[in-house]
Amino acid sequence: MMTPLRYRWSGKFVGKDAIWKHMERTLVDYELIVMEKGTLYIEDEWEQYEVHEGEYLLMKPTRLQRGYRSSKCRFYWLHFLPMHEDGHQEQQADDTHVKETADGRDKGKLIDLPSRGALKNVDRVYVLMKQLQDSDLRYMDPTYNGFLATAILCEIANQMRRAGSAARGESELVPQMDDYLLKHVGQSVSVGELADHFGYNEKYFSMLFKEQTGVSVKKYVDGQKMERAKYLLLNTDALVVEIAESLGYADVQNFYHVFRKTMDCTPSEFREQYKKKQEFDK
Repeated sequence: MMTPLRYRWSGKFVGKDAIWKHMERTLVDYELIVMEKGTLYIEDEWEQYEVHEGEYLLMKPTRLQRGYRSSKCRFYWLHFLPMHEDGHQEQQADDTHVKETADGRDKGKLIDLPSRGALKNVDRVYVLMKQLQDSDLRYMDPTYNGFLATAILCEIANQMRRAGSAARGESELVPQMDDYLLKHVGQSVSVGELADHFGYNEKYFSMLFKEQTGVSVKKYVDGQKMERAKYLLLNTDALVVEIAESLGYADVQNFYHVFRKTMDCTPSEFREQYKKKQEFDK
């Protein structure tokens, strides 16, 4: 059975001006940074990094961390440590649930995660980070928070693995669909229109897509739109009807129906659940 990561703390940093620069310190645990706006300029002993909107960076403990250039930016952050299968916290950086594959310096057991990358569906990660912060504030349950932190890294790992498969020409349909839906999230598209766009017969397209994903094209499209809806509900003050229209739902009742079926609550109830969540300054 997989054991969760050891959650330490998390939050959202909001830089209010362009003169801010990351503090200098030695990391005592792993830090995951997921950029929402702007560019973060940060370095360790090995390398200088520019982390742009929609990208993530995983930094390792026992290394010096500091900003090397000022910028106005906004990002989510998560600190964690791995856990032994017997439930004890692991202090050694070379025996971890996380495998930093980019430079080959770390060996890992469970999560095969490059140390940096660009996320195809970053809204999913934003929502998971927000849910983790809410859980930490509401329950302060180490086990629950640990599993939520693990889910965030697994989500990133799966997105990167799918992107890698597409780059190698393996199962290209789903990544291509993701790209298309991200660019056309505000439009109402039919299965026939999607099949025609990708050069397939509609019936064959539907069959092939379900073979690769296990769900129908329509359910997948609605799911992608709901991910965007959750992000907009948590991060904007837009009215529900405005969000529905921005996602291509001409009938707001249809949007309500799909959202409730997906989340088991209404859009307003979902927003209410998180509205008291404060943003933490790092």
